[in-house]
Amino acid sequence: MSHHEQSVAAPALASTVLPSAEVIHLPTARPSSGSFTRASINKMHCPPGKFEALFWDTACRGFGIRALKSGRRSWIYQYRDEHRRTRRIAIGDVSAVNLDTARAVARQHAANVTQGANPSVQRKAKRSAITVLDVIEAYLRDAKTRRRPRSYKETERYLRRHAAPLHHERAETLRRQDIAKLLDRVAATSGPVAANRLRAALSALWTWGLRTGLIEADSNPVSFTLKQVEKPRERTLTDEELKAIWKATDGGGEYDRIVRLCLLTGCRREEIGGLRWDEVHDDQLKIGTERMKGGVAHEVPLLPAIVETLPVRREGVCIFGGCGAGFSGWSRAKTALDAKLAKAGHSLTRWTLHDLRRTFSTRLHDAGIEPLVVEALLAHKQQGVAAVYNRASFREAKRSALTRWHEILKQLTQVL
Repeated sequence: MSHHEQSVAAPALASTVLPSAEVIHLPTARPSSGSFTRASINKMHCPPGKFEALFWDTACRGFGIRALKSGRRSWIYQYRDEHRRTRRIAIGDVSAVNLDTARAVARQHAANVTQGANPSVQRKAKRSAITVLDVIEAYLRDAKTRRRPRSYKETERYLRRHAAPLHHERAETLRRQDIAKLLDRVAATSGPVAANRLRAALSALWTWGLRTGLIEADSNPVSFTLKQVEKPRERTLTDEELKAIWKATDGGGEYDRIVRLCLLTGCRREEIGGLRWDEVHDDQLKIGTERMKGGVAHEVPLLPAIVETLPVRREGVCIFGGCGAGFSGWSRAKTALDAKLAKAGHSLTRWTLHDLRRTFSTRLHDAGIEPLVVEALLAHKQQGVAAVYNRASFREAKRSALTRWHEILKQLTQVL
């Protein structure tokens, strides 16, 4: 076939994809003149009366410009796949990608096609690839049906909040290095405990994704990442700190009542923040198994100080929080309480609501209360004989121990 015949046949090939396009070749009398230059591409626009036009570069087969009636011009690369079908992919806007870069990309595509690749299919697969957020959403839907509410809520918080930097990454291409960097960042900003909880949540997520086939990969990228060293907290509150907290929570607001109930009962903050009216009985609080960390129902003697701290009964399921969902906004409320303490001249350094629970335990042990009873008041899961201990006998022992704790608090605060 002559050089002239090749130049005539080429338009038919290009028009296989877009029949309406007018295919325009640069003059080929001199080979060098058919190669795109910065000056020549400025003259390449869609002719009047046409919807679009295609211009081809003789220096790189399949590399061209697609000019639209609207004035927009894009670099393109056109080729035939393994089934001899014409494929075309966009490289970028002419105004945003320079000639040398666009030609280099086209040549790389051409090299890949020669080796049997199909850039168009690969690009489409990349765009439709499942992201980490897609896996998280599917995992949480499944976890919600299997996990206890408290456990699910913690997992959801770590995956949605702390793992946010990974959300838009393709799950199948995520590297161990990406996970390690995120864990280091979380450890620096939120502490080693948060980093380790995130690590556990991500590991469970990936294991689930691999087992369900949602993630197509050979291994779990969380494996072999370093676990942070956790220093167990030992902070207990002093008499002066207990007095200050009690006085600062005299406003009667929801968070004030929650803090005082945590101090009075030794319960975890979620157990009090999610307290329901149907869990308040004549002589005790009965927190159901689905809300307890150990999965065992917890009974707390309903002493007068606890009754006085509970709000007036109202319509709804939950005692605290709106719409029956329990209390929320923990960080904001804690910050406000710390500000109130500071304004009153009390600067409690690095204290948490869990320190109230630790103080509760320490003071009862110091008061000579039997450890088994203290553990029961803390709702720690018992082992061996303690696990089948007569529950009725425990009720009296727990009531007596809790009464002793309230006496200690009364002596400290002088108002209880």
